[in-house]
Amino acid sequence: MLELFVPSNVYCPSDDTEMLAEAALSCVPANSSVLEVGTGSGAVILALAKSGKKFEKLVAVDVEKEAVEAAKTNAKKNRIDSVEFICSDLFESLPASSRFDFILFNPPYLPTAKLDKVAGSLNSALDGGRDGLRVVRRFLADAGAHLAPGGKILLVVSSLQPKDKLQGLLAKNHFAHNSLLSKSFFFERLEVWELVSCPIK
Repeated sequence: MLELFVPSNVYCPSDDTEMLAEAALSCVPANSSVLEVGTGSGAVILALAKSGKKFEKLVAVDVEKEAVEAAKTNAKKNRIDSVEFICSDLFESLPASSRFDFILFNPPYLPTAKLDKVAGSLNSALDGGRDGLRVVRRFLADAGAHLAPGGKILLVVSSLQPKDKLQGLLAKNHFAHNSLLSKSFFFERLEVWELVSCPIK
């Protein structure tokens, strides 16, 4: 069990966090290289690190410095030193040559208008833009370049996002998907999709 410190300006682990952690713990084998994008408090990557499996490398990034500092604090609290935490807007601060067997991402997926935005750095964890896909678009455009051959992406998806647009983004960026987990809540259905690169025809 992880002991987590989550300041008010960092996303507090919720059902989506738990689902991504569950999928990662089930699907990511030992000796894999793993990148978590948008790590927040570090809950998912730290759960992997504490699983007892040995990994080639564990890297976690977040666009917000406050989140990276909270994740580092949580690593220390749980005596975990196997994760490298980096402040990065998606893949921006990673070496262009970096490749991972698994990329994990719980994106900001809530469709948001101007009035829906929250103050401060927490907004970046919640604000999915008008259709909930604003950050996902950027992620999918660059993710393939950071996947090792045969690598996979675990992506949290919400029923609040337009599935036709999401399917179009996957096709445009040459990904196929299947659903690993799904849970229904009172206002949405959450899923964890496994994405794999498709050959370009």
